[in-house]
Amino acid sequence: VMECRDCLQGKSYDALPEAFKFFIEAQFKTIDVDGDGSIGLEEFRYGCVSRMAYSNVEVLDEAFKKVAEGDSLSLARYKDLYAQFLGNPDESCVACSLFGPLPEL
Repeated sequence: VMECRDCLQGKSYDALPEAFKFFIEAQFKTIDVDGDGSIGLEEFRYGCVSRMAYSNVEVLDEAFKKVAEGDSLSLARYKDLYAQFLGNPDESCVACSLFGPLPEL
């Protein structure tokens, strides 16, 4: 039986199933609170803390610096990073910072 991660591994955003693309774009719109087409630092912080508690804001700022292009995260970059997050087994890849720092397990 093929697992979902096997069907996603190494795929670009364009190669993802349509349902995944719909979900990813909807997630972006949810985080882009002001609707300007990009995610700023404040929006990124809010998106992260709505999913998980963090001991300080600096860890979120560091994660944002890794994924942002300058002072914002565009939809195109978000889609690319989300596809990498889903399909790259390397936990040190930049895409793993897309949702804030991941906890050590």
